[in-house]
Amino acid sequence: MTENRDAGASVRQFTAELVGAAMDGDYEDVADALGLLARAGSNRISGEIVAELAGRCASVVRARQPADPGAVFTVAVTDERARPVEVDRLPPGPLAALRALLADLGGDAESRDIQLELAARGEPDDVIGVVIHQLVWLVELSGSSAPTLPPLSCFAQ
Repeated sequence: MTENRDAGASVRQFTAELVGAAMDGDYEDVADALGLLARAGSNRISGEIVAELAGRCASVVRARQPADPGAVFTVAVTDERARPVEVDRLPPGPLAALRALLADLGGDAESRDIQLELAARGEPDDVIGVVIHQLVWLVELSGSSAPTLPPLSCFAQ
């Protein structure tokens, strides 16, 4: 039991440092951390990081746009050139991460967990792509002071 708590604390600390580096624009530290994650080769750890990042994104949205229970959230997605992207055309991992975020915001824990599991599947490069998307979303959501939430960026892999 203690081992699991220590591992969970380590994942939370790693994620906090990764988010801090991304928010500070320290992309060299972000790249180093992502390299460590890719080499770790642990689906469990990657899954926990993906879940932690999804929760952080949902917290930022809730803080900026408090909603009544049962509220429906929609997402606008753009590409690297700020052009709208059809959500269903996203790569599978980022699409699952986006669906997990929406399920979290909608209070659907079961769907969130299923989508998080799907987002953290695949080769290490696939999971790193999901984490990169989530970091970009977190920076976008946190960095905007506009009354409406910004569109989320997505990049083809």
